[in-house]
Formats: sequence, structure tokens, C-alpha cells
Amino acid sequence: MLLLFLAQALFVSAQLYVEGVSLDATNTSAYLEATPLRRTDGTYHFQIDYGQKAKREVKPGECLTDDKARRFEFRSAVDGLNFLYENGWEVLVVYNVEDIRRYLLKRR
Repeated sequence: MLLLFLAQALFVSAQLYVEGVSLDATNTSAYLEATPLRRTDGTYHFQIDYGQKAKREVKPGECLTDDKARRFEFRSAVDGLNFLYENGWEVLVVYNVEDIRRYLLKRR
């Protein structure tokens, strides 16, 4: 039973990517910052800061993607937060910076 739980935990955490880079325990610490970005069509992308170094080939505003670097679109900020929770992260603090709501999340 414990082995099954551990296998599920590894599978769940392997589903998150930022611009095609897998987020896992080797490249993220205990925290990340998520900023929902509302698009003109009313959907949201989530910009993620996990302490990554800026890369020349990736534009600023690195967002949650699938493994092929296709950005996820969420119906709302809550939809995106639920997705992050389902993938092993929980909201620790909510704060505003220049009228933009940001979420500090902790690995569960």
C-alpha cells in the first residue's frame, strides 16, 4: 500500500512543467510563486517562479505548460489553483504586488 502511495506521489509531481521543463524535487525547493495572468478571452495562464535561472531561449513570464511547452489555459484562477493542488502544491500565502494577486505555494 505504501509503495502504491509513493508511486502515485511521484507520478503526480511529474505532471507539472514550466515552458516544457519538468518541475520536480531536483529543480524546485519547497515553494513556488504562481501568478494568474488573465487573457483577453477570459481564460488564465499561470506564471510560475520556482527560483529558476533566466534562460535566453525562454521569454519572461514562464508559465505552466505540458511536456511539449504548450501553455495550459484555465477557466479561472481557482481552476488553476485546483490544478496545482492536484499536482502536489498547496496555497500558503496570498498577496498583492502592484494590484496583481500572487500565490505562494508549498509542496505537499
